[in-house]
Amino acid sequence: MNHSETLEFLKQRGNEVQTMHLGLHRTLAIMRALGDPQNGYASVHIAGTNGKGSVAAMTESILRHAGYRTGLFTSPHLVRVEERFRINGRQIAPRRFAALATRIQKTEKTLLRKRKLDRYLTTFELLACCALLCFAEEKVDIAVIEVGLGGKLDATNVIRPLVSVITRISYDHQNYLGNSLTMISGEKAGIIKKGVPVISGCSEGAPRRVIRSRAKKVGAPLLESFNDCHIRVNGERRGRYSISLETPRRRYRNLRLPLAGEYQAQNAALAVMAVETLESFPVKAADIRRGLIGARWLGRLDEYRSRRRTLLDGAHNPDAAQRLHDYLVRRKETEVHFVFGAVRDKNIRGIGACLFPVATSIHLTPLTNTRTASTNEIIDLNKRYRSKMKVHSSMRRALYAAWEQCSPKGLVVVTGSLYLVGELLPVIQKNIKTKK
Repeated sequence: MNHSETLEFLKQRGNEVQTMHLGLHRTLAIMRALGDPQNGYASVHIAGTNGKGSVAAMTESILRHAGYRTGLFTSPHLVRVEERFRINGRQIAPRRFAALATRIQKTEKTLLRKRKLDRYLTTFELLACCALLCFAEEKVDIAVIEVGLGGKLDATNVIRPLVSVITRISYDHQNYLGNSLTMISGEKAGIIKKGVPVISGCSEGAPRRVIRSRAKKVGAPLLESFNDCHIRVNGERRGRYSISLETPRRRYRNLRLPLAGEYQAQNAALAVMAVETLESFPVKAADIRRGLIGARWLGRLDEYRSRRRTLLDGAHNPDAAQRLHDYLVRRKETEVHFVFGAVRDKNIRGIGACLFPVATSIHLTPLTNTRTASTNEIIDLNKRYRSKMKVHSSMRRALYAAWEQCSPKGLVVVTGSLYLVGELLPVIQKNIKTKK
């Protein structure tokens, strides 16, 4: 398949969440047929509800700045599917992705014919297989692999990492993971493996108990960022923080964090503790300092000087929305115009309750996604903010309307879904003046 044929092939497979069919047997079958390429390099495995992408980006950047050849697999992508697969910080070329997908497709056909697969791979399984094969063929030293959904039955859980990391856990994807934090945490904790060190950022009751229980049961050495390290915030500039960090192994003074939001201090601590655990991949304090500064993660508290100051943040659950709310309040933003769209299986009422009280205006839009919530559904779930809401037929029209309404001192915030952020990011970049 060429690149355009590959994209059409993926489209025919369907939305990666709607077609989700949790289980490891298909991924394991594909890997086995390919010679188990995932065993040919070291890895770090990262799960959690919020923050896992940021931790993955910082972890990879530190290892890369230490001189190791790195792979990075994340999801979802914002603009191009190739964003999910990075070698030494650079996304793979479209032609390279097409070649990987073609090889996975051919292997799938063979196994289906031999009845060694029970069904076609899901979209995410196919992409995960591409990543695991890619990192072997690119001969990376170590790959940082973000879980797609959950953990225990996620397609990425066919690896045996050198360290597992679990970030903050909250409510999301309950229809797949369960309706309690205990059940959700149990799924996330499924990446913890016998004897493999685990770094946890779960400080709250149920998640903390579940992680501790699982680690003890399988004999996985456990470090907890909220117990085993100390963070001191030294200063803040334009939403980005500098911290001093003391872990069980080292003290670091004045680490500059590249990603906005005070909560990134906790994410940075998880990344630092993870790389410190990698005894076969020694990292110097200077590598950590440079790696943190050099980390990039688009679409999360990501601000641009476009037609108006514009902030992108894919806050798609109440916990993430509360963090965005806290950021706006801490920055003393008094004029905030939201461009908002969401998928219908998210807690739209909970997200709105966190964000909409600080809104000057709310510009609603459907997404170009089969899971999109209609603007009427969003209104019905947030009726008390109806007077602030304006309905638009497309994402771009909603953005331009927000820009038009926003004063030179105000802020436009694009949020509610990473699908929305990914669609509007190129438009915002096209109109950019200077990036903040």
